[in-house]
Amino acid sequence: MREFIALSEVRNFNLASERLFLSQPTLSRHIKELEEELGVPLFKRSTRRVELTKYGQYFLPYARRVVTAEEEYTQGFATMRRAMGE
Repeated sequence: MREFIALSEVRNFNLASERLFLSQPTLSRHIKELEEELGVPLFKRSTRRVELTKYGQYFLPYARRVVTAEEEYTQGFATMRRAMGE
């Protein structure tokens, strides 16, 4: 989800892969796998830029909510561990 969000923000595989500290081929593979899992194209690709498809535009707010939820429960667990002296 974070990779999808990063790519949707910068709209360039090289820039997104740098932001995420991933190789460009790894990012491309992960995006392709996500598209295959969902059964829809999320991006229109050209030689220099990528653009969200209608499916990508629809999916983006859901992806952001998933990432936000993950950050919240991760922080919650960290707070619980500190409170319990772990």
